[in-house]
Amino acid sequence: MSSDEEIGELKVVYDFIAQAKFKKAFASATKVLDQRSPPSPDAEEEDPLRELFLFVVTKYADQLEQEGKIEQVFEIIEQGLEYFPEHPELLNETGVRLQRYGRSLEASICFERVLLQDSRYLKAYQNLQNTKCELVERWHFRMLNDVVRNAAFRAAIERQIAGGYNEVLDIGTGTGLLSMYALRCEGIRKAAACDGSEIMVQIARDVFGANGLSDRICLFQSFSQDLKIGERFSLIITETLDSGAFGEGILETLIHAKKHLLLPEGKIIPAKVTLHASGYQSRALTASNILINEAFIDDFALPSNCLLSKEGTKCYDAEDVGRIQANDDFEFVTDTVVSLEVDFNDLDSLMRYHDGTEVGEVELTCLDDGLLLDGFVVWFDLQLDETQAISTDPTTSTCWNQAIFRLNQRLPVAKDQRLKLSMSCKDGALSIAHNLNSVDNQISVDEHVLEFLNDNEYYSSLIEATEGLDDMEKVLDLSLFPYAGLKLLKEGKARMLFCLDQTEDLIEFIANQNDIPMGSVMLVNSLQEIFLLNDYTLDLIILQPVDVFGQINSEHFCLYQSLLAKLKPIGTVIPSSLELHGSLIESDWIVKCSRVENPELEQFQIDKYLASLETENHLDLGPFSYRNLSNNVKLADIPFDGKLHETALELALCEPTVPKRVHAILYHYKIGFTPERPMLGTDRVQSFAKRSAFIIPKSTFHGTSCDEPGASEEAHQIEQLHITVLQNHGVIKCDIASVRE
Repeated sequence: MSSDEEIGELKVVYDFIAQAKFKKAFASATKVLDQRSPPSPDAEEEDPLRELFLFVVTKYADQLEQEGKIEQVFEIIEQGLEYFPEHPELLNETGVRLQRYGRSLEASICFERVLLQDSRYLKAYQNLQNTKCELVERWHFRMLNDVVRNAAFRAAIERQIAGGYNEVLDIGTGTGLLSMYALRCEGIRKAAACDGSEIMVQIARDVFGANGLSDRICLFQSFSQDLKIGERFSLIITETLDSGAFGEGILETLIHAKKHLLLPEGKIIPAKVTLHASGYQSRALTASNILINEAFIDDFALPSNCLLSKEGTKCYDAEDVGRIQANDDFEFVTDTVVSLEVDFNDLDSLMRYHDGTEVGEVELTCLDDGLLLDGFVVWFDLQLDETQAISTDPTTSTCWNQAIFRLNQRLPVAKDQRLKLSMSCKDGALSIAHNLNSVDNQISVDEHVLEFLNDNEYYSSLIEATEGLDDMEKVLDLSLFPYAGLKLLKEGKARMLFCLDQTEDLIEFIANQNDIPMGSVMLVNSLQEIFLLNDYTLDLIILQPVDVFGQINSEHFCLYQSLLAKLKPIGTVIPSSLELHGSLIESDWIVKCSRVENPELEQFQIDKYLASLETENHLDLGPFSYRNLSNNVKLADIPFDGKLHETALELALCEPTVPKRVHAILYHYKIGFTPERPMLGTDRVQSFAKRSAFIIPKSTFHGTSCDEPGASEEAHQIEQLHITVLQNHGVIKCDIASVRE
């Protein structure tokens, strides 16, 4: 095909795009690619058809997705990869779509392929971190590192096998750890294990193989209820308990196992679970459930209990009460009582609790006057056998969190006041019934929006930053909730507000409550709709620079320069600046959440097969225990764009430290709303944006003198680390570049 013919064909592609006929645009684009001579590798980077083709593939895939034609989506993407097999954008886009439809393992391969080509392609880096968290949830590492839990299960398994219960089925085997304990016992006759997760079964298979045990165990990728093995076992082991004990379906699992998989005189580990309940008070937990920011309530004339989290009182959340307590933001309001007790070896007991005919009637006694009841916390004691037991009591620091049941109001209580509850686990779902919730009409709101609304310091800073602005025609507020824009409308300082429609119901509710005409509010579905505005239209742009999880809002950063084209020459952008701050820390807790740190598991080589699923960025950090190894310093300025930026700095340690104790870079942000005002940090107790940490991989110090055989810790301590901060595609990554001893 000549260049003139190609230009003519490309015009056809553009015409189809203009008409949103992406199927025809795709066919025309592939026709051009089929007929042209293959470009050289050097020329490919500047090939205009390459980027046009990516756009067509993306739009056509979106169209097919909206029509529910998911298989065709991946067919046309695969066609695209045949033409440009190493196209980073197309590979990344493929991974995103695979992840969206639950094909996380394939998605991770796509992201890894991108990073092999370009380690600075941080969109793929961020996507890979997220995908790893889906493949193996972070609690799995905490569980494997819980030596108390592991030792108790091991002792119980050994005792039961020694007692003649030597035909073992491990339900929900995960990495195969409990099966490994059983297989190493003398006298075991047969063993089988099952798990519903493809990735966990693959890890367990590798672990069994690495320990020379593959021929001694039958491993099934299946939920136990779907097993078709035609045999029974004398001992069933399972550790399928969440923070509320029953959330992973243990009742259904054991009812089926008792009927179909366990011998009549067989036993189950664990043998029994006992649940405890208590009332609590905590602002941190309440801030994600109801509106408690009095400044916001006053400005918009709202009752305090008018907003409720969508998650609200429907179920329970898992929270580490011990960590919150350590931050002086959790207080027990009542005594603690036993609320349920379920015998896992008693089929009748399992069925009564599962069908709801047996419940726990509970009466709690309030401890003092002047306290607020925000909800109830539940934990459990697990009796594994006649001797071994473990507890998830908040003081024990186990791998389990506690179950939190929230009220939809903050309820004042008096000393010795009695609170009646009913606890059940009908259909395997733990629930609490009571009459303590408000019956007023309430608007359901996403919990992250409530956290944002309840950050009163951020609210005050943003409102103060807009106070001097007046007589504005159009305002764009991209905040998680556009309260600054709504306040400007209410006060007559702006005539039109553009904002995202993600909180449409709440915007309408507040507008109606405050006589703000909805005709002055233009809801948009995406940022791309803003680009339909004429240039130099907006008087004010309010960005949301940081999200609730503690990472920068990459979409806003990547589109910032395009948004500026819509701003009047004398227009204003808030915030005006953003800085990344952080320090080096030592924290056994954060390491145990991120990788296998248990010597016993290293002997089993479990760490080896989980290593590829370790993540480097721990987001959404609440209170946790750590020790600062360096001062908290500014790591980098963060420009408002999606371009490549790199910052290097030397970070001195407070004192010489053994390398293996340098665990993470704990980071947060400082936001400059205007150049004249003090910056606001996100490291505050009540910040809606949580702190995060870059985990320092074990391999960081390999190859240094610290890692040489026979090197003593005292002789090889480090005093300074060279850190690089990389920003690209609106994503940030911190690395240890070198070590100074």
